[in-house]
Amino acid sequence: MKICLVGEEGVGKTSLIRRFVMSQFDEKYIRTVGTMVSKKIVQVGPFDGTQYTLHLLVWDIMGRRDFMSLYKEAYFSRARGVLAVCDMTRPETLDALQDWIEGIHSTVGKAPVIVLANKKDMAEYARVEEDDILALCEVHGAPFLMTSAKTGENVEVAFTKLAEMTVRSRFVPKSEASESQVAT
Repeated sequence: MKICLVGEEGVGKTSLIRRFVMSQFDEKYIRTVGTMVSKKIVQVGPFDGTQYTLHLLVWDIMGRRDFMSLYKEAYFSRARGVLAVCDMTRPETLDALQDWIEGIHSTVGKAPVIVLANKKDMAEYARVEEDDILALCEVHGAPFLMTSAKTGENVEVAFTKLAEMTVRSRFVPKSEASESQVAT
């Protein structure tokens, strides 16, 4: 199942993936050029009595919106879920998520989205307000989590929750698939 991480450069998409897939963190900033794909198997459920084993193909998308318009069909095609990432210390990265989420939805339809406010370990420098995150989430019917790729806080939860949302949206009857907002 293909999932995409989207957001501006430097928000921590690659670090979140590295933490999730390899349980590692590196302080060095590594700019993603084009796309990097990682794989991890997760178990979710049971839903309606069924346990699901998912082979997640995690796409790390270059954080440049000017390239998104050129390559969004190739990058986002067949995506089943999205982690939309902002940097808690840079409010402009939250503002940019509107374009990223719309780019995904215009390509693949209403795929499940979770907004991640990353760099929770830098809370003393936070400039993104929870109310602003909630406003974006309300527009897109998306939950959010505060994460830290550095400490690992809520990283596994974010990927697992997105996997659950994608399974629910594709395989579980609508009456059982209702999701509530997640905020930590």
